[in-house]
Amino acid sequence: MMIRKATLVGFSIFALIIQAVGVAASEPITHEGMVKAAIEKHIIPHFDALKTAAAPLPAAVVNVCKTGSADANRELSERFAKVVEAYAGVDFLRFGPMLEKGRREQLSFWPDPRGYLARQMRLILTKQDATLSQPDAIGKQSAAVQGLTALEFLMQDKDVPLGPGEPARYRCVVAEAIAANVVRLTDEITTGWEKPGGWADRMLHPGPENETYKNSEEAAVEVVKALIVGLSLTADLQIKPQIDPKIHLKPPYEKSGLQKPFYAASIASLHELYNALQLEDYLTPDKRWMKDWVAGTWRALESSDGAGGRASHAERDEPPTPREVFDRANGLRNMVSNRLSVAAKLTVGFNELDGD
Repeated sequence: MMIRKATLVGFSIFALIIQAVGVAASEPITHEGMVKAAIEKHIIPHFDALKTAAAPLPAAVVNVCKTGSADANRELSERFAKVVEAYAGVDFLRFGPMLEKGRREQLSFWPDPRGYLARQMRLILTKQDATLSQPDAIGKQSAAVQGLTALEFLMQDKDVPLGPGEPARYRCVVAEAIAANVVRLTDEITTGWEKPGGWADRMLHPGPENETYKNSEEAAVEVVKALIVGLSLTADLQIKPQIDPKIHLKPPYEKSGLQKPFYAASIASLHELYNALQLEDYLTPDKRWMKDWVAGTWRALESSDGAGGRASHAERDEPPTPREVFDRANGLRNMVSNRLSVAAKLTVGFNELDGD
C-alpha cells in the first residue's frame, strides 16, 4: 500500500511539472499503424533472429558428440547461449504460431517448479527407446523434453557429459533429436507468421471474414497484451522469487549461467516493442508526465542484471534492488494496461492478461 501511495504521489508531481511547461503531444498513429509497426519492427525481426540462431545448433551438438573436444563444447555453449537470448526476445509473444500446438512450451519448458522435465528425461534415458532417433519422434514426446531447457539438462550433466564415449551414446541421440526439433519449431513459427495468409496477414487484414481479428483494434489489443504479459512474466517469474522466500522457482537457464543474459534480452525486447507501439503519442498534454515516468522506469529495469546486481551498460550509478525492479515492472505493467492502453482507446480485459 505504501508503494502504491508513493507511486501516485510521484505521478502527481510529474503531472504538475509537465502541465506547467505545457508539453505538446504528437499525432498518434492509428491502430492499424500500431500493429504494422509491431509486426515489421519487432515481431518478425525477432522470430527471424531466433530461427537464424537455432540453425547451427544441431551441427554443434553432433560435433560435441563426435569429438568431445573443448573447442566443440565451447562452440556448443556459445551457440546455445545465442538461441536462449534470441528466445528471450520472443518468449512473451504467446499468441499466433507460438501458441498453436503448444510450441512455446515445446521450445522452452519453463517455469518448472515441480521438476517435471528432470523426471521425464530420466525416464527417457532409462528406457533408451531407439526410435527416438527417427525424424520428428522427439516431437511426439512430452513438451518438457523437446526444447532448449531439455537440451540444457543434457549439456549441463557433469556426471555423464555429452561426448563420444559409450556412457553418453544414447544421451547424444536424444540431444541431437532435441536440437533438430528446436530448428523445426523455429521454422514452423516463422513460416506461420510470414507465409501468405499467415498470422501477420491475419493481423494486418482484420474484417468480418477474419476468424481472429474483426477490426484493427482487436489486433492492436493483441500486441499490447503481449507487452503486458512480458512485463508480468519478468516481474512475477524472474524477479519476485528473489524477494519472496515463499516462492521456490529457479531462474530461467540458471544451469547454463544464462539467467542474466535472458533477463537483459527480455527487457531489451520489451522496450523495443513498447517503442514500436508509440502508445505515449495518444496522451493528452496534461498526461505527458507519464512519458517521463516510463523513461525512468526503463532506465531502472535496464540498469539491473536481473539477479540483484548492476547491468554492464547501466545508466544509473547504483543498481536498483530486486524490490525496486519488481515494483517498477509492476508499475509499468499497470501504466500500460490501465492508462496508456485506455488513452489509445484499447480495451485490455483482466482475463486477457493471463498470457497463456
